[in-house]
Amino acid sequence: MDPFAIITVVKTCYTIGVQILDICSNWRHAETEVQKRVIVVESCWNRTKSQVDFMVRITSIMDPDQCRVMDELLKQLLLSLSLAKNTLEGVTQKTSSVRSSIRHFGFKSKAAWVFKKEALDSVVSELEAWQRRFDPSWFLLMKIASPILESELAKATAADERVHEPANAAKNPLALAAGLRKVLSPSLEQTRSLFLPEVQMEWVDIPFSNVKAGRRQDGDNKWYIVDTIELGQATRVREIARDVRVLAAKLSQADPLAFSLLNCKGVIPITRQHVSPALPQPDKTLASHSAPPCPHSHSPGQKDYSHFQLVFRIPRGMEVLQSLRQLLLHSDVNISLSRKIHVAREISKAVNYVHTFSFVHKNVRPESVLCFEDARSTSNYAFLVGFDAFRAADAGTMMGGDMSWARNVYRHPDRQGMDPSEKYSMQHDIYSLGVCLLEIGLWESFVEYVDEPGPNCGLQSKFGKTYYDFLAWSQKKGQISSFDGLAILLKDYLVEQASTRLAPRMGDKYAHVVVSCLTCLDDDNEDFAGLEAMGDDRIGVQFIDKIMKTLDKISL
Repeated sequence: MDPFAIITVVKTCYTIGVQILDICSNWRHAETEVQKRVIVVESCWNRTKSQVDFMVRITSIMDPDQCRVMDELLKQLLLSLSLAKNTLEGVTQKTSSVRSSIRHFGFKSKAAWVFKKEALDSVVSELEAWQRRFDPSWFLLMKIASPILESELAKATAADERVHEPANAAKNPLALAAGLRKVLSPSLEQTRSLFLPEVQMEWVDIPFSNVKAGRRQDGDNKWYIVDTIELGQATRVREIARDVRVLAAKLSQADPLAFSLLNCKGVIPITRQHVSPALPQPDKTLASHSAPPCPHSHSPGQKDYSHFQLVFRIPRGMEVLQSLRQLLLHSDVNISLSRKIHVAREISKAVNYVHTFSFVHKNVRPESVLCFEDARSTSNYAFLVGFDAFRAADAGTMMGGDMSWARNVYRHPDRQGMDPSEKYSMQHDIYSLGVCLLEIGLWESFVEYVDEPGPNCGLQSKFGKTYYDFLAWSQKKGQISSFDGLAILLKDYLVEQASTRLAPRMGDKYAHVVVSCLTCLDDDNEDFAGLEAMGDDRIGVQFIDKIMKTLDKISL
């Protein structure tokens, strides 16, 4: 990308942006509904300008792929601003005509402010849609290792130092970006401060999810989402404790609405001698093999931790929540196309920001997705939780597994079974996302449950329609000689389902996204082939460009 060309495009964008603000300033004394929208337009533009300003200042350290993506996004911004300006100018002319009619006929009309309100809604929609496409690539720039980036961030955020409220993408995106960069390699002091004391909690189960809702019993009425990371037979307690603190530090910078990841308040370490039935235990119904706790070897002074509880804040106003699995099992099969696309976009966004924070999730499935509804509006949100299997993207892996259908159906063939053949990579998360998107598109749950009677039983996963349909399909392919062969056939079956059944329900673009995710490790995949050797950031750029952008282009 030619720096001179980008500066030219940016200058043109700024010129049109000023013209839009001039038109809006003339409407500031209009009806209340119009005034409110004028303020939103100005806020959207100020955010856009601050982020673009920053991006221009670090163009010299961006790699060619990042430059290409940003160049395309700026051209889209120019188009969006041009359309917005034309819309506002058209309304200005129309309202002038209406005022003449009012004077001529001597009656009061609401047409003028209705035109303005609808025009401003259109402008806000254009700017927010562009921002949604821009943010993932912009936040990914914060991972560039360069003193220039550090210097520019320090300059850009100096004015926000007096702001004490948590940073968010809407109000102070530069402060949020600085916080994100700071926790990519958090200090020991940063991570230690996130350890919270053990407290008695009141618990509420979230059906078909391994996380729980909880609140303290000491008078604090706030509810939190609590995600349990069980140590099990792990012997690397010190390393796991460090990784959990680092994860909490990163998620403490998460803006829920921007990242689709809940903001982390901290971690409660539970020592083995304090474990009691009142504390939430990980759901063992989804695994075929459960081992009893075993003794650990500890260094002098090292505590014998049983598990860690990640405590997440619930965004204000979001009172109705359920897991995506519950929605798939029990909601109306005729759920709207727009709702399905929205959930798909939110989960894809969450996976992207998990990778931006430099770790892999390893457990992307409907049980790990919480769907909230905002009690104050008709908006709905989806957040990725279920971090019990996470690890840093550049860390080693335990190479452990299980024979659970409820988990293996979301795993790439290389990661299925008791002894996975490949180390976990970001593409494995992308594959799991593809399975979830296939489920959402078909609106069919690939895992079913039965409520087993007796103490400590409850909901147990079981083989259901999808499993038996796959077995019938695989038998037509001939004899299966090994578990690995069955795992590869399962992937082929899911790809066929996406290729043949999705387009009539969700459209060609959605079907292409799902197939691309499911084949992201195939040598002939046009979107991801050969990227593994180029580094995680290259995979991130391609994921944003090929998956997130395509989902965002789907018109409803």
